[in-house]
Amino acid sequence: MSSTPSAAKVRGLRLMALAGLLIAAFAWFGAPSSARAAASCTASVSSVNLGSTLSPLTAGTVDATANLNFSCTGLGSFLSYSLCPNLDAGSGGSNGSGLRYMAGPGGATMGFQIYQDAGRTQSWGSSSLLAFGAVPTITASPGAGTSINVNQTVYLRLTTTTTTVPGAYSTSFTGQNFFWGLNLLSCAGVTVGYAVVPATFTFSATLIPDCTISTGNINFGNAGVLAADKDAQSAMSVTCTKDTPYAIGLDNGQQGTSATARRMKAGAQYVTYGIYKDEPRSSPWGSSGGQTVGGTGTGGAQPQTLYGRVPAQTTPAPGTYGDQVVATVTY
Repeated sequence: MSSTPSAAKVRGLRLMALAGLLIAAFAWFGAPSSARAAASCTASVSSVNLGSTLSPLTAGTVDATANLNFSCTGLGSFLSYSLCPNLDAGSGGSNGSGLRYMAGPGGATMGFQIYQDAGRTQSWGSSSLLAFGAVPTITASPGAGTSINVNQTVYLRLTTTTTTVPGAYSTSFTGQNFFWGLNLLSCAGVTVGYAVVPATFTFSATLIPDCTISTGNINFGNAGVLAADKDAQSAMSVTCTKDTPYAIGLDNGQQGTSATARRMKAGAQYVTYGIYKDEPRSSPWGSSGGQTVGGTGTGGAQPQTLYGRVPAQTTPAPGTYGDQVVATVTY
């Protein structure tokens, strides 16, 4: 006897199979809906100030951490839930190739990045902005309970250069979509799920104006009778943060009374000398009035020259004469 089912029976088997598939599909997609209806979830990221007295001349890279918290109640027991916390460019913008910025004074920007790992090798991504990399997948289970509470470290790094303009910098994140659901497995490219939006959070830093200065000695060499002017000079270098006005002043030394009446000492005797701003030695370099040397910082070293002169004078006893002058940068 033939075991081949009739046409009516075949149609019946197909309908039963289709009904089985519909029931399975409803069970798969219906589970998150049931969980979502009963669940109450919140997310937050802490705001962080990475520093309020950072110098662009010395800061380089500055690291800090923030905390991401994700909590839910009313979940199904023994299920695994995944969170996909997307972070976009923030209000500071980006360079279009994955580097975020903090925005500062006058449209200035400073390189900034968010990472998933303490080594700061894997950037924190966004499913809608692939240049930032992958979105981390955070998975948790309530076990026998109905709630989860997850704390995740967010690793931050800003990068300054010597040409970064001093001022207040920040970037804010508003309306970030943190998707969550059942068994998402991986957040790479995921744009489905149930969204929870954290309150606005901000990462910020303040860079301060700064200057450094270095100079060499003015060595007048050997001299016999001081019957004529004896000149010498030395190089000075000043480095100030970009767009920072500065003025360099020189005090009168240890025994001097003015910019042109400084005195080198040996024992109880002196040799008078002066320091000038110009090669003809017509503009004294002192510490007040119009005797300082000014400029505006570029973030790089700016050279200056100290022009020294020992004028003709009564020659004191032979010896090694010296003085110490303090240079001060005001900015």
